[in-house]
Amino acid sequence: MQITTIDLLRHGAVAGGTYYRGRTDDPLSEQGWQQMRYWASQTRPWTQLVSSPLCRCKNFAIELSEQTQLPLKIDPAWQELDFGDWEGKTATEISQHDPDALTLFYQNPEQNPPPHGETITVFQQRVSDAWQQVISEFRGESVLVVCHAGVIRTLFCQLLNIPQQNRFAVAVDYASLTRFVCYHTETGDFVMLEFHNLGENGQ
Repeated sequence: MQITTIDLLRHGAVAGGTYYRGRTDDPLSEQGWQQMRYWASQTRPWTQLVSSPLCRCKNFAIELSEQTQLPLKIDPAWQELDFGDWEGKTATEISQHDPDALTLFYQNPEQNPPPHGETITVFQQRVSDAWQQVISEFRGESVLVVCHAGVIRTLFCQLLNIPQQNRFAVAVDYASLTRFVCYHTETGDFVMLEFHNLGENGQ
């Protein structure tokens, strides 16, 4: 039986303040770099690196690849949800324009996507395809994917059969690590969550 290990590392804190940031390409803050470099100092059995192309993920992945000599694949399928008209806006700014928009989005994101943004259905399919590509291309390996909170929450829903309307009940801290292990059996793949939200303090 082959086993594929997928570690999902959310990017660290980002420069530019707190607002809806999907495709907006802000870099890591100094704190974010410190958070991410903790993982570079740890011994992990990774054989392959994969990263979102957004610089808050990609820049660290490039540095880690250079330090470890591990191959790196940049894949746009691992990008965050495109928030459309909400990109670059704070919750206050969005609520001033439409007081109910965010409440409706968090209650049922599939039916209430950001205006001119990516729908959850499209996002789900993109993330599912990205997962299947990694499982197929790097079968039997240990892969680190540097990505985003929305991507990780989507995989929780898909792999653990959590309803999409409950996606925001999953906390995903900056620079936290989540591990899924995929067991390839004769009757199909079985995926197990090994740990979630592991950070610098080991919790």
